[in-house]
Amino acid sequence: MRTIALLAVGAVVGAVVVTRMQQTPKGREVLDAADSRVREFTDAVKDGYSSRDRELRGE
Repeated sequence: MRTIALLAVGAVVGAVVVTRMQQTPKGREVLDAADSRVREFTDAVKDGYSSRDRELRGE
């Protein structure tokens, strides 16, 4: 039960921090850069998954 409470508190704190960061130009830059890095990572994972899937299927 304590773990769930800590998770909820962390989510609320994270939401507040992101909301406050979006209100400043520097904060927006930081969030945009983080978003860009996350998108690059997920694209790399998708490409790797697709490549391995084609390899296993013999295509």
